[in-house]
Amino acid sequence: MEKPRLRDFIETVDGPIFSVVSYHHPEDRCLAFLRYYRDADGGRGRSGERYKKISSTAGSYDFLEKEFSDYVFSYEGSKLQGVPTNKIKRIHRPEERLKEICEGPKTHLEKKISKLSRIFKDVSESHKGVTGSVLVGLDTPSSDIDFVIYGISNHKRAREIFKNSAGSELRELTEGEWQRSYKKRFSGHRTLSFDEYLWHERRKWHKGTIDGTVFDILLVRDRDEIGPPPMPYERKEKITIECTVTDSKLAFDSPSIYKVECSDSRIKEIRSYTHTYAGQAFDGEKIEVCGFFEEAADGSCRVIVGTTREATGEYIKAKI
Repeated sequence: MEKPRLRDFIETVDGPIFSVVSYHHPEDRCLAFLRYYRDADGGRGRSGERYKKISSTAGSYDFLEKEFSDYVFSYEGSKLQGVPTNKIKRIHRPEERLKEICEGPKTHLEKKISKLSRIFKDVSESHKGVTGSVLVGLDTPSSDIDFVIYGISNHKRAREIFKNSAGSELRELTEGEWQRSYKKRFSGHRTLSFDEYLWHERRKWHKGTIDGTVFDILLVRDRDEIGPPPMPYERKEKITIECTVTDSKLAFDSPSIYKVECSDSRIKEIRSYTHTYAGQAFDGEKIEVCGFFEEAADGSCRVIVGTTREATGEYIKAKI
């Protein structure tokens, strides 16, 4: 069985459903984060069963350690979530689900997804997909659209299409919609002010609406763009630094990767594991970063932002 890719979903034999969070996996399991689990009081339904959507990083670990401890393990010095390969029931792949939807959309949401795919007609069918709740049949009429574009250049093209067509079939979010997005991203903390968040988001062209439904344009690298797995790093202290972005081609990936030049010449890279800081800065821009300093055995150093999904107190800010 072909290993899953970032943004695929894994349905397990025990019931919980996970979102794949890496291109690289240990031999015996797939790195993934819990998204849904069966619960009689859950707000989402599928095939006669109810599911709950996980609401926080801490909550997901609490649930798994109590109910399904096999899915929590230690990897390269960190406690992570992962699906053992012998627990995989099905891998849901975004490109296959989009093809199914476009061949015969059944709901209002699916019709909007099909329309969005047609708008991005310059990107080949094999390089588009849909992930999130729609991928596993747990969407609701109010669900957003998590639209996947495979390939770095294709993703850039899709954002250009959106930018050039904003105001016609696609439009930018209203300030009220941005406020709701902000409250979702910064639930319980205000690491960025709303004005800071809005300034960064509006120049990314990766979030908009189609016929009243919010969509995100998400990057997944093509398989020939993935490269080798990163070496292990040891996490050290929390720091705040300023640096200049030298390469932002993977700024919209997960994790977002920024190659940088810093006053601390050891630091060559910033990685963000929260979608909040995807596409946060571009080549040549100066940024302020607050995150955790990490060092590899060969002396390579980087800063990690988003050590939890909420990333409280961790940030990337462009200084323009």
